[in-house]
Amino acid sequence: MIFCRNVVIYFDRGTQEQLFKRFCGKLAPGGYLFIGHSESLTGMDLPLVPVAPTVYRKT
Repeated sequence: MIFCRNVVIYFDRGTQEQLFKRFCGKLAPGGYLFIGHSESLTGMDLPLVPVAPTVYRKT
């Protein structure tokens, strides 16, 4: 599990995507990423599927 809530909103979109890709590299398949309500993964090419509004699971 990785919890990164209400931090990524302070970075530009490119940096956000790089950070989320790095998180995905550290997550085991089936692992969870928790983000803040103000953050979004929309349009990013990540191996994550939504589980709840701010919870994603690695495929």
